[in-house]
Amino acid sequence: YISVVFSVSLSLLLLGIFSFFLLSSLEVKKIIQDNTEINIYLNKEISSSQVDRIKRILFTKEYVLEKDESTLTFISSDVAAKEFSKEIGEDFIKFLGNNPLRDLIILKINSDFFEKEKLTEIEEDILKISGVYEVDYSKDVISDINNNIRNLSFIFISIFIILFIISVILITNTLRIALFSQRFLIRSMQLVGATSSYILKPFLFRGIIYGLVSGILSSSLLFLIITLVNEKMNATEVIVSFEKLSIIFITLITTGIVMVMLSTYVSVNKYLGSSLDDLYN
Repeated sequence: YISVVFSVSLSLLLLGIFSFFLLSSLEVKKIIQDNTEINIYLNKEISSSQVDRIKRILFTKEYVLEKDESTLTFISSDVAAKEFSKEIGEDFIKFLGNNPLRDLIILKINSDFFEKEKLTEIEEDILKISGVYEVDYSKDVISDINNNIRNLSFIFISIFIILFIISVILITNTLRIALFSQRFLIRSMQLVGATSSYILKPFLFRGIIYGLVSGILSSSLLFLIITLVNEKMNATEVIVSFEKLSIIFITLITTGIVMVMLSTYVSVNKYLGSSLDDLYN
């Protein structure tokens, strides 16, 4: 049964590694979406009190990332002009005679509102605020990000389903081979009058133990791999939080127990319903 634990552990480890990559991609997607910014250009000669009023209105909107100052950045036309002058290396205001730039509010939005239709609704809603001149954001970039995320999610989910099916087949066949040597013991227990439930109990209990050991072993290996990769990349933080990693570990242990129990139940039931001739074949 060492081969059973080994095979189940490898199958669960494969699922765990891919689950980690899938979860990491979702976290990266959320980070990208949460850092997407909308540029809100204000009217010329707008007062500071009007700017504060616009900020307060924006904070009440459900699509803002956070209900505090961290979700938006205000850049005055004077500051923007100074930064632009530094970039081009000359004072363009003296050349033009006036400052053509406008006061700007850079707003971060919630990732739940990252769809094209919702962003259009946000743009229309902000334009209704008095003092707002124009709303601008990278429509093409956001559209490309949404399409790429959609395609990658489909690919990842498809691969995960395929890997899960392969794991189920591998674990079922491994247990079937392991229980093959026990078929005559099962028959002997039937001949002395043991009921099917009585025969099943020790095999299912053993299956729980194997599933638990395999789940813990695969979770430990996965944690070790993640730690080593993180150290190798000199990363100070892991993209996936420890709480979400814990969910993966618990899921691996639970999946190991359930899969081994079900495979054991199916395999033992097959021998319980077999004739003596079938046992020799």
